[in-house]
Amino acid sequence: MDKCTYDTNLDNIELMDVLDIELLQKFQDNFAVSMDIASVTVDKDGNPITKPSSYTSFCSDFIHSTEEGDKLCALSHKFGGKKAAKLGKPYIYTCHAGLIDFAAPILIEGKHMGTILGGQVLIRNKNKKTYIEKAKELNLDVTNFVKASKKIKITSTRNIRAAAEMLFIIANSLSKIGYEELKLRKLSKDLEIEVSEKDTLLKESNEYNRLKTQLFSTISHELKTPINIIYSAVQLLESFYDDGSMEASTNTFVKYSGIMKQNCFRLIRLINNLIDMNKIELGFYDVNLQNFNVVEKVEDITLSVVEFARQKNINIIFDTDVEEKIIAIDVEKMERIILNLLSNAIKFTESGGEILVNLHDKNNFVEISVKDTGAGIPEDMLQKIFYPFVQVDSSFRRNAEGSGIGLSLVKSLVEIQGGKIFVKSEINKGSEFIVQLPSKLVEDNSKNSINNDNNFEESDRKTKIEFSDIYL
Repeated sequence: MDKCTYDTNLDNIELMDVLDIELLQKFQDNFAVSMDIASVTVDKDGNPITKPSSYTSFCSDFIHSTEEGDKLCALSHKFGGKKAAKLGKPYIYTCHAGLIDFAAPILIEGKHMGTILGGQVLIRNKNKKTYIEKAKELNLDVTNFVKASKKIKITSTRNIRAAAEMLFIIANSLSKIGYEELKLRKLSKDLEIEVSEKDTLLKESNEYNRLKTQLFSTISHELKTPINIIYSAVQLLESFYDDGSMEASTNTFVKYSGIMKQNCFRLIRLINNLIDMNKIELGFYDVNLQNFNVVEKVEDITLSVVEFARQKNINIIFDTDVEEKIIAIDVEKMERIILNLLSNAIKFTESGGEILVNLHDKNNFVEISVKDTGAGIPEDMLQKIFYPFVQVDSSFRRNAEGSGIGLSLVKSLVEIQGGKIFVKSEINKGSEFIVQLPSKLVEDNSKNSINNDNNFEESDRKTKIEFSDIYL
């Protein structure tokens, strides 16, 4: 059973897969000696899988000494085994050399796996002429062959049947035990695979925990950086106040108060994103769909950041193939999506670059594209950038701050409105983010709070919050 493959399909296994051949050999040897009867075990095709036990000189020294005799014995073994398997019990027969043999079939769940053969005996002496003819047929020494035939054991039919039954019972018991052991090994292997799979899940869980740890490290940095800047700015203002030069330092105050305000916006943005991501993960994030002209909304948002981009010498262009398209959107979330994509585009586009915002009516859905001429994203990161807290490597982020939360949140905000988001990118040539929103309407549009969102100061504040991690 050393070569056991753990396959329990009886069509795919051999007798040696379920039987301990060493143990079978010992049993066969002891049986042959105690019963003074020859024995050997063969597979279903008649090929020996054990060494012969107590073979007579008649068979081992003469019959099996010739190629023809050996071949006839194999055919006889195969025939006896198949006949016994068909009967489902031991079968007693006369072999080609005239001796009495028996075949005890080894059956597993009714399938013939092999045969234990015994015999090389007689129930009465045969005519000398029979042996002379056989010797001539096989080209054997007639005199010595006849002498060997006289040493063949004479026994009763009853003893032969008893020996055959004993071998049948023992061999089948051993094979059934072996098959059950094989099934247990397969079960053990299946459990091993299951444990391995669970181990993989555990490793994935550990990796998730590692990412969470990385998150807290990143968030800690993101929180500490603006706080340190605010603290330094405040300390500087205090120093001006202490030495009495505050009145003469209005420009300085404006400069540093602006820095403090921008970093306050950064903290607000980060905290808002964390809160919203947590709500989305827990399923408590509300979506307020309203029938609205999405073309107007996207254009207004784009135009609101044109001046901001101009300060970095970046040109923003908005284009559409339709002037009006009413669909159900969450206006507030739509603002955050477009502002976040524009913020990323500006952040990673060098001076002199260009950002194209296009809106196309595709009948069943509206497609919004934000395309830049910036640094681009490595191919192996194109899907990962939508995972929480994943950032493109430091060489691409060195000159741009960020927690890696934005795009993950954008993806969630798009999907809770029934949409999809894709990205195309090429290193040093730029990136294109494509948002697709379904062209559907909602029946109840009574909760319209759009006018509140048209407030210029509120929109300006939202823009400053979303753009707070870009330093000009």
